[in-house]
Amino acid sequence: MQLSKIGEFGLIKKLRAKCKNIPPEILAGIGDDAAAIKQGNIKILITTDMMIEGIHFDPSFTTFYQLGHKFLAVNISDIFAMGGKPKYFFTSIGIPKNYKSEDIDELYSGIFKIAGKFGVAIAGGDTCTSKKGLILSGTLIGSADRIITRAGAKAGDGIFVTSTLGDSAMGLMLLKSQKSEVRSQKFKNKNRNLKFKTRNSKLETLNSRSVLPLIKKHLTPEPVPLRNTSKVSSMIDISDGLLIDLSHICDESRVGAVIYKDKVPVSGELVNTAKALKADPLNFALKGGEDYALLFTASPDIKTTAFKIGEIVKSGRFIIDENGRKRKFKPEGYEHFKRK
Repeated sequence: MQLSKIGEFGLIKKLRAKCKNIPPEILAGIGDDAAAIKQGNIKILITTDMMIEGIHFDPSFTTFYQLGHKFLAVNISDIFAMGGKPKYFFTSIGIPKNYKSEDIDELYSGIFKIAGKFGVAIAGGDTCTSKKGLILSGTLIGSADRIITRAGAKAGDGIFVTSTLGDSAMGLMLLKSQKSEVRSQKFKNKNRNLKFKTRNSKLETLNSRSVLPLIKKHLTPEPVPLRNTSKVSSMIDISDGLLIDLSHICDESRVGAVIYKDKVPVSGELVNTAKALKADPLNFALKGGEDYALLFTASPDIKTTAFKIGEIVKSGRFIIDENGRKRKFKPEGYEHFKRK
């Protein structure tokens, strides 16, 4: 069967079924944001992520510094999604022969900056030649007192997200639409003093104060841990889109979900930009991905600053709009191998 038919998550499901002999010290394995392994009284978290040129990033509008930042940030987000603290990072890099050593210096300057912010040590890795583009593979090790998986949600729990959604997806769309313009400007700074001008008629009315935060959200996401996890029953980070990532929680927990469209948080910048483009900001928030916000379920009485967007139910997956109309939702979002 072609991978384009089963998709990334169908492939993971098949591989997971083959890995049956799981030793008892593995508390969580395939199918979660990180593996959790118990060693004595210590719970170790291990996650790994790849970033491949042309798939995960475009060097025509991404600096090496921004790429290094994002490379570690997405791994940190996975550790946060399991309720853990990141500690040790291993980087493996496939580098094209035409690259300069200064390019890799800049890449690592981005890694070191965010590593310092979150107390992560760069502990090792590997380097080799790549014939087709830059390839990054990172492994981050962390620890947790309590492991939070995707499998603990139960009927009656509230559904929460930790920040506004859709900014990154809009930022990426803007960057893709303006490749030549971005390439011709002094845009490739280390995330500071970004300039964005446009000659595209649809984008001419956009305010840079709205556009630049969206672009920054895509290029340099800032993962934020959830401080109060005592009443959290399940959690995942939003990397592929709200609908598809909430579906993962429903699948693993064997429950349903109801979300309220008017409760999904969107930023003013996204609303303004979408209005100028005559687009629906909720489409970006529901399906966009790469937000790296935390999506979690918890007792409704939890004290949190996160946004409550719905409830867990026994079965079914529904969106209710501002007029009370209910419709089923599908796990829409980004998925490798699937035909676009």
